[in-house]
Amino acid sequence: MDFDRLVNNNGIYLYEDDSFNTITIKLSFLAGSTNRDCAVIDLLCNYLNSSNQNFSSDDDIDKRKRELYDMHLHFGNSFYSNQKMFSLNANLISPNAINDDYLGEAFDFIRKMLREPDFTNEKMLEIVKKRMISNIELGLLDNEVYASNEYYQRVLHEDNKEYEYSTDMDYISDLINSITLDDLKKQYEYIVNSFVSGLVFGNITKEQFNGFVNSMSLTPIKKEMNLERSLKTLEDDIELEIDGEQSYIYVTYDIDNLTYPKLLLLRKIMNSSIGLCYQTLREKYGLVYSAYAGLMYYLKKMYFYAEIDKDKKNDFLNALDEIVETLRDKEKLDSLIEVAKSEISADEVTLSEEADIMLSYLNDYILKLYEGKNRTETYEQIQKLTSEDLIPSTMSLRRKNVFMVRSSEDE
Repeated sequence: MDFDRLVNNNGIYLYEDDSFNTITIKLSFLAGSTNRDCAVIDLLCNYLNSSNQNFSSDDDIDKRKRELYDMHLHFGNSFYSNQKMFSLNANLISPNAINDDYLGEAFDFIRKMLREPDFTNEKMLEIVKKRMISNIELGLLDNEVYASNEYYQRVLHEDNKEYEYSTDMDYISDLINSITLDDLKKQYEYIVNSFVSGLVFGNITKEQFNGFVNSMSLTPIKKEMNLERSLKTLEDDIELEIDGEQSYIYVTYDIDNLTYPKLLLLRKIMNSSIGLCYQTLREKYGLVYSAYAGLMYYLKKMYFYAEIDKDKKNDFLNALDEIVETLRDKEKLDSLIEVAKSEISADEVTLSEEADIMLSYLNDYILKLYEGKNRTETYEQIQKLTSEDLIPSTMSLRRKNVFMVRSSEDE
């Protein structure tokens, strides 16, 4: 991110770029971290999209969005370390693109949606609960989603995201149905008083930007987040059986000495179209159609995931052993690093032009992953990394467990 182009005002930053015909806004807030918090926050996001003091129904909210040139606005949340983050996301047409100076109305609508929710609408609460439970239930009918949830639930069984990865619909339904409007209101009041940072990106002037900032009346907090997590993970292998034709496998490894620049480089080495996962598991051995390696930065874990023939487990594990040995071979690793760096350089040309990518690097907590450095400095660090820098991490790779969901159908 080019910080020279950012204008700081009350923790909300402006990135002016008149090459876009749109304006993108993201505001981020600290939220809860417990299992119940996660369910309350998920329900709150859905509820805020549908209920507001200034509109009699969710249809009226949607109508107002259409009147504002089909403005896109939604509330969402995500995890950083063990902390949930709540966000308001909006995307709207620049006045310059349509010759209509409507920003005052657009900003007023955004302010109302964030600042003036209605916590008296019991009917809407019940509708939102039913929608949420139904969507979760439908998702779990997908065997791949079910396998993923079971992996996180069982292998990382003490993780605070247990609710999000549960496969027990009775538990999920009971938890969601237990949430009251008062619960939502209390969570909301905590969130709006825990503003972290925001970004306004695109075709907007400083004067227009200042009007938006003043209307939102947000003051950033400064709270330290504990980025070190000590979670026990299972060491035993697990196999489950599932109705359906597909089988899925996750293999977890411990990995140490992992800075964020190393993580980015390793991810490219493993997952690009000419990376180790694709070339070894598909091209060399024909074991999978696709596979990838995930890196859990805070947990110091790496895992491999693939959809696989249920009888190919041992072949898959042997291929992973080969991948690990390749990552420990200085000559081979040097070659992989060279290719990965060239791909990262090519990516940067594209990524620097993408509004969504710009947004994702603003939060203070994300910047902490960069060890106090901005995105440009981080990628400069990546370009300096050598096999000597990565080998202490790759040498630490130790298989933790194998988790497999096997198809119950005969081949």
